[in-house]
Amino acid sequence: MPDEDLAGEVQELRKALEAMRASFEVVSRMAQAYLRLLNVYAEYGGLSIDVVIPEIEHDPIAREIVKILFDLRRANVSQIARELKGRRGKASRNTVRAKLDELERLGVVRKLQAERGRVYALSRDVVKRWLELIGMPIRFEQANDY
Repeated sequence: MPDEDLAGEVQELRKALEAMRASFEVVSRMAQAYLRLLNVYAEYGGLSIDVVIPEIEHDPIAREIVKILFDLRRANVSQIARELKGRRGKASRNTVRAKLDELERLGVVRKLQAERGRVYALSRDVVKRWLELIGMPIRFEQANDY
């Protein structure tokens, strides 16, 4: 009997040790992501989307459109223009359309067909790079939004 009790306790200790190892791995990954964020912040002076998409660094309208698409996930030209007007005070659909065409050529956004016409969404590559930068692991086969 005492041997069975001892074997049971050893088994419980093994399970507890394995759980602690798994927890330590998660904490270690989080600490690495945090340190990476601190390094990016120190190098660039902030965490902005233009760290991931340097092509839009000097284009405030394009940067704001990308931020809007991060918030809304998918939007048509009118929705983006309305949101842009709320954030910047002015916006025209023609300007938004031209910026979206430019962003599409750069591979930042993609045009999708929806029930009521075209909508725009960020490309999976941009979302993936952003999530990698901030240390957030994601598998796209589980996320239909991007």
